Amino acid sequence: MDTGQQRLHDLGYKQELKRELNLFTNFAVSFSIISILTGITSQFGTGLGNGGPVVMVWGWVIVCFFSFVVGLSMAEICSSFPTTGGLYFWSAKLSGPRFGPFAAWITGWFNLLGQVAVTAGIDFSLAQIISVVIALSTRGEDGVGYVCNKATVLGIYAAILVCHGLLNTFGVNWLSFLNTVSVAWHIVGTIVIVILLPAVAPTHQPASKNPCAFTDSGIPSLSP
Repeated sequence: MDTGQQRLHDLGYKQELKRELNLFTNFAVSFSIISILTGITSQFGTGLGNGGPVVMVWGWVIVCFFSFVVGLSMAEICSSFPTTGGLYFWSAKLSGPRFGPFAAWITGWFNLLGQVAVTAGIDFSLAQIISVVIALSTRGEDGVGYVCNKATVLGIYAAILVCHGLLNTFGVNWLSFLNTVSVAWHIVGTIVIVILLPAVAPTHQPASKNPCAFTDSGIPSLSP
């Protein structure tokens, strides 16, 4: 029995699954789930249009800080209860014998619903991005390209969901390889975007542009 199995045994948890991910591939999975490229490409326009510079500058700083605090807290819990059960096992242990089963049930179901919603949202964002790429790549001399209708976007979305479902049927070793490639893709892609955006942009905002300016886009609860 190695140290990992012994630790699980001390927690009253028998090891059932093989541990095939190392430190880096575990990091690669989390890094791919965070996916900074997804946030930039799908939400950049939303942030600029519904808040402006203050959202894109200070919003990132504030959210990153609190996300980091949450990550540190979860890392501390994970190091104390290193099980494949993850969130629902932690909830059961931290809530005590009386409320543990209910807390684990709630956590497990909310985590499942969250994963379904996140996957659906990310894949739909990807379908929209693909439709924009198609429109840009098919532009003629008049500057007009093929505009995907709602049915086409929905078809692209369904195809992406099927592809991701098939990928998750592969073995852990294959998935760890894909996540390792994803880390390199995210790093290179982010660097390319950071360099190319200011390099090819037709116009630029002056350095004196107020980073705290708020863009009122007409949201009823925020508009005067």
